[in-house]
Amino acid sequence: MDFFRPMRSTGRALIPLLALLVPIGALADGPYLSATASATWQDNVTNAPSGDGTRGAFDLDSQVEASWIRSLDFSTLLTASLSACAEVCTSYSGLDNLAVGPQFTLRHKVGVGPLAPNLYVGVAGLGVGFNDPERSKIEGDVVFGFSQRVSDSLQVLVDGKVGSYDARDIVFCGNYASLVGTVNWDMDETWRLKVIGGWRVGDSVANYTAEQSAFGWVPVDADAFNLPGAWHYVRTFNEPFVAWRVSDRTWSYGAAISPALGRHTSLTLQFEHFTSVGLDRYDNNVVSLSVAHHF
Repeated sequence: MDFFRPMRSTGRALIPLLALLVPIGALADGPYLSATASATWQDNVTNAPSGDGTRGAFDLDSQVEASWIRSLDFSTLLTASLSACAEVCTSYSGLDNLAVGPQFTLRHKVGVGPLAPNLYVGVAGLGVGFNDPERSKIEGDVVFGFSQRVSDSLQVLVDGKVGSYDARDIVFCGNYASLVGTVNWDMDETWRLKVIGGWRVGDSVANYTAEQSAFGWVPVDADAFNLPGAWHYVRTFNEPFVAWRVSDRTWSYGAAISPALGRHTSLTLQFEHFTSVGLDRYDNNVVSLSVAHHF
């Protein structure tokens, strides 16, 4: 299989956003480079109700990002960035993917001093090519949020997104909105503790084990067969499954511990629990270990 073929068509739609990086980069400071490597375990990569369809998976991914920053006045910054990520799923090769996308963000500090709040708004694009080409997609997002230091050691952040993604197959297309709140506590110069809470509403994909019938491949779960929306048979999970596009509301919570390994390097161990509720319920526990370095 030509692994890079899905990226060719998805990349074409990002060309207008990518072209904006050239004039901004010429007028801004940078590039500032960062790199992240992560190992992640999730116990329900299929996003299935508890039972026979639940499958776990271990992922490895690496990401690099280049950013340019231009000061518009003493309290406003324009940031342009370009990131690329490669992800390998050790259990299901169809989920292996390459992603690339730009983001443009306007940040404004309200007031003066280290405790003044910071607001931001921006747009982001993402092209993802999967080893299962029907999952390959183009995504566009409006991003927004704010951050504020409550004290020298305590920081509050809220990050929001409203997005839409178009894939090669309608099952993997959709729209969503999300909010994530984070509280950072710098216990000392080395250790940071994070508490995370999130909310998401919109389309997602649930996968059910399938069996062959006179009507073709159908879900083993009889209740799943009555779900509305687009669906079809997939081989992503190395055995018969039916993928279904569903509309869910997801709540998440988690915590992380992050020690500094040096002036520009940090390690993060994080746990998050996700509960999605729509016409069915799906739970997922995610544990990740990542290292980030700013050059």
